[in-house]
Amino acid sequence: MRKKINDCHFISGSNYHFTWWPMTKSLIILFTIFILLFLPSSTYSTSSNIGQRKVRRSFPSYLPSKQKPNVTILMMFPDIDRFIPNLKSLLIVYDYVVHHYQIEKWLHINLQAKDSNCSISLAPHKLVSAMLSNIPDVVFGPFCDLAVAPVARLLHFQNIPLITMGAVSNEFTLQRQTMYSTLFRFGYRTDELGSLIVKLLQYYKWSFVKFLYEDTPKPWHECQVLLRPIAHTFASNQIRSDNRKITNHDIKDNFKSIFIDFISNNASVSLWCVSPRTFRSAILTANKLGFVNGEYVFIYLDTVLTQENTDEKSLAVRQPWFDPNETVSEVNENARRAFETVLFVRQRLYTGERFRRFAADVVEFARDTNRTKQLTHESRSSIRIGTDETNFYDAVVTYFKALKMHYENHFIQQTADDDEKIIYPSLDAHTFKSMICNRSIGGTNRNITLNHICDRIDIGYTVYDLNPDNGELEAVVAYPAEPFSSENKQLQWLNESRLIYFIDKNASFIRDTPRCGFNNIKCPKKTLIPIWGWIIISLSSIIVLLLIVGFVLYRRAKFEAELKAMQWLIKWEDLTTRTLLHNGVATPSFNKLSSSLKDLSVQKSRSSVSSYRSTDSESGGQSKQTFTKTAVYKSSIVALKRFHKGKLETTRALQLEVKAMQDLTHDHIARFIGICTDPKHQYIVTEYCPKGSLQDILENDEIKLDTMFKHSIMHDIVKGMQHVHNSQIGSHGNLKSSNCVVDSRFICKITDFGLPTLRSNNNKDSSPGVDRDYTYYRNRLWTAPELLRDGNVPAAGTMKGDVYSFGIILQEIEIRNGPFYLRDQELEPSAIVENVKSGSLLRPSIEAGECNSEIVNLMKRCWSEDPNERPDFTDIRQVMRRINKDGESGNILDNLLKRMEQYANNLEGLVEERTSDYLAEKKKAEELLYQLLPATVAAQLMTGQPVTAESFECVTIYFSDIVGFTKLSSESTPFQVVDLLNDLYSVFDAVTENYDVYKVETIGDAYMVVSGLPTRNGDLHAREIARLSLALLNGVINFRIRHRPDTQLLLRIGIHSGPCVAGVVGLKMPRYCLFGDTVNTASRMESNGKALRIHISSSTTEILQKLGNFELKCRGDIEMKGKGKQRTYWLLGEKDGLSAQHSLVNWKDETVDEH
Repeated sequence: MRKKINDCHFISGSNYHFTWWPMTKSLIILFTIFILLFLPSSTYSTSSNIGQRKVRRSFPSYLPSKQKPNVTILMMFPDIDRFIPNLKSLLIVYDYVVHHYQIEKWLHINLQAKDSNCSISLAPHKLVSAMLSNIPDVVFGPFCDLAVAPVARLLHFQNIPLITMGAVSNEFTLQRQTMYSTLFRFGYRTDELGSLIVKLLQYYKWSFVKFLYEDTPKPWHECQVLLRPIAHTFASNQIRSDNRKITNHDIKDNFKSIFIDFISNNASVSLWCVSPRTFRSAILTANKLGFVNGEYVFIYLDTVLTQENTDEKSLAVRQPWFDPNETVSEVNENARRAFETVLFVRQRLYTGERFRRFAADVVEFARDTNRTKQLTHESRSSIRIGTDETNFYDAVVTYFKALKMHYENHFIQQTADDDEKIIYPSLDAHTFKSMICNRSIGGTNRNITLNHICDRIDIGYTVYDLNPDNGELEAVVAYPAEPFSSENKQLQWLNESRLIYFIDKNASFIRDTPRCGFNNIKCPKKTLIPIWGWIIISLSSIIVLLLIVGFVLYRRAKFEAELKAMQWLIKWEDLTTRTLLHNGVATPSFNKLSSSLKDLSVQKSRSSVSSYRSTDSESGGQSKQTFTKTAVYKSSIVALKRFHKGKLETTRALQLEVKAMQDLTHDHIARFIGICTDPKHQYIVTEYCPKGSLQDILENDEIKLDTMFKHSIMHDIVKGMQHVHNSQIGSHGNLKSSNCVVDSRFICKITDFGLPTLRSNNNKDSSPGVDRDYTYYRNRLWTAPELLRDGNVPAAGTMKGDVYSFGIILQEIEIRNGPFYLRDQELEPSAIVENVKSGSLLRPSIEAGECNSEIVNLMKRCWSEDPNERPDFTDIRQVMRRINKDGESGNILDNLLKRMEQYANNLEGLVEERTSDYLAEKKKAEELLYQLLPATVAAQLMTGQPVTAESFECVTIYFSDIVGFTKLSSESTPFQVVDLLNDLYSVFDAVTENYDVYKVETIGDAYMVVSGLPTRNGDLHAREIARLSLALLNGVINFRIRHRPDTQLLLRIGIHSGPCVAGVVGLKMPRYCLFGDTVNTASRMESNGKALRIHISSSTTEILQKLGNFELKCRGDIEMKGKGKQRTYWLLGEKDGLSAQHSLVNWKDETVDEH
């Protein structure tokens, strides 16, 4: 049996070796002898067919040759689709380089592609086969260390360059000069990876590590190969390690033996080199077994992911814990938490614009050549260029650049005229080394740096940690490529404020040994409770027992004290008798209810609302619905229920009944307040519901109830009765629609039950009379048949009897034709009661189409003849929940809001109407205020701002009166005078609207107007008043007095300009008044003027002359009271405007009378 040739094993510590070396030693010797005997030496002579190559003179233009040089390239990579990368994908990259750099323009290439299959035996066989036909000038590949080793040994003797992205083992570094001198490594190196891990372990002071690797080797980076350099680095830095291969059995066992038997024994830190899927499964198991507790850390060598995916934004790179195929979200969440304890070690990803452009160009080239499938893989979500493809690109470009430089530097021309004798020497490994070793060469995204043995050393590493906030990996520590000596490198923290979180944002160092040691040695389980523990438990139990007994005794004593206190007793004097209402008809609040319920029917709302007032007063009506007696107790209206017991003795039985009523609180039960035991006034006092009883509402035809409201009432009754049946009281005994009352929130409540000691005499009807017989039988329409037949009916009734009564109430609510409605029969209540009592199965008439079918079935079940066939209220509530889904789905507040919705809608309409009226009245008030005061002043008053007096430099004031008004008034009646002034000033007001003036006031026949205040208008105030005066004078000429149409009104106008002060005077009926000598002068100008003339002062004249366009005439010097002689003028008109001349009468100065 052959031993498996591609496995690597630790032997002990750092003593390790490749298992394939003994097996292939003889094979290598045979290949070497073959090469030495049959193949020429690597030192080429001019006569060798291999050392010399004939080329055509088609070299670049700066060379005299017209023939291309020849070069033979051998590519040896695995031609297996599941390998990444493989021969097909790398051929695309190679073709892209040749195409992109136009290599074939100056070089003739003989390309040979061989499948190395990552095999230690097949790879050298393929090499020898190729060399027999044509010795290559350069060999690219293989990847796997197992295949590289024999190929590199063979090429070592031929001085042929071997360029690979693999050969990651440290073996190739240690034996480079002796066995692998022609090897050029363009991929990452394991010695740098081991140095990074050591420095990370030293930083956290971890001295022992468990290494776990997968059983199945990966052809592009075998985890077994990583063990040797990492273990060697561990040993040289005093870090102990142990390793274990993960087998298929471990995977099937869900890694339990690994964590329990291997990791938990003696290590808190474990190093994992497995596939991403295997690692995720293992970490989920660690979470289940309790290893994700902040005391264990897992370091994952994520070189597999880095090789396959260079997109730093991809989900696999950012969130490796997430599995898109996982159907259970909880599993992904557990993985996310478990990955908080994981540190990811990755190569530095290719990023940057240059790399993205390169990757896109290669993919586009593959599309153009129809080879995109060769860039895909089952582990890749899309077409993508990986790290190895990129490194291969850099290697090929570097070789071609060196080859071209080599041809340019060593070009030999033997005969200038004979091109056939031109020789191009081959680029052997030693020459290639001298050109690229110890140099930095331009690469895809950054410079490629090779050391003295031509190993690429510019590939750095990064440590990633999961951010608990967003679940994405973040780079926290970098291990750069420079400096190139591992001894001088240090960890670089990318963000000083970003520490490594091991679990729940805990950045504390994880100990090398867990807190309780391995296998909980330091925290032994305590199996026995010490004596003092038992003492504490015993004392605690005794104390708890004493507390329970004490609590029971306290409750008992408190109960007895409450019974003896008899706080439920109410004195008659405490009831405000003056508000006591006798039996009466519906109150205004009920009428409001009727109105609102009518609106409810029309608007199809789901709520029933009404505004209600106190029911202290009575109102007449034809409905005759009656309310209970009421009184005021402690400032609240209460309902009074009369009972007759003569002298009442407060026995213990009565006290217990009252206590049961006091403890009974529910939203759908009328609250019990107390009892008045006065012999003449014996009342049970309960909560008052102002909307009346359900019977009153149902018998009022003006009230329209929609289906939702009906179902809500039914459901309220059911919930109230269920609570009564579940309480100490047990049953109602007198359930009917008149004992179901509606409060102000339209919630139906149960009343008139309990206290059987007080109600026993109320059920007896010993008074004769037809009316009482009718009432007696009508009140028993809700009574169950078995109770009618039983002569000794208990005052509290029975539960099944209450169910029968509820069935009759359902019929009342649905049909609204009174209790026990019979469609085709007219029977008196007495006849109905006797029929039911006799067991004739007489029941109310109900048609299936009239209401909900479930309601009909529920009615029939409730009034079943056999009490055992009737449902209890728990079952009834289940039925009502299905029927009244809207009412049951919400809470009490929701149901209340639904019922009050219509009321709110009505109020909104009312508010809108009132608001509209208010705004209209407000607008009228503002308009009236604007007529009394200037707009700016009125606005200040309305906003509450103070209006201070203001001085104006120059304004123009107009005064006018009617000459002969006193005589005219004496010859007219008061009404005629009023009509005259109203007509005249209406004309004046209409005219003033057209000018920038403000009407100050009118007193009798006097009319005062000003311009230039409160809004200043420069010198235009004189022009505005002048134009107004001309307009008013022309208006007066055409004005006719109603009662004296032939009489001409004689208007006299005076105008003066000057300074004044204006302000608001008074709070009630405020007036905007003008003060100053200008007002007096203007008044003098009017009084010294003449009828149908406009008399203006010299100051006004100066302004008008400045403005121009007005016709003025000097009157001369006039003696004015208090002013002396003043020169004044007549305003005759405005050019192209109004004129003051008239043709009616040629008035003379001496004929004008003063008024």
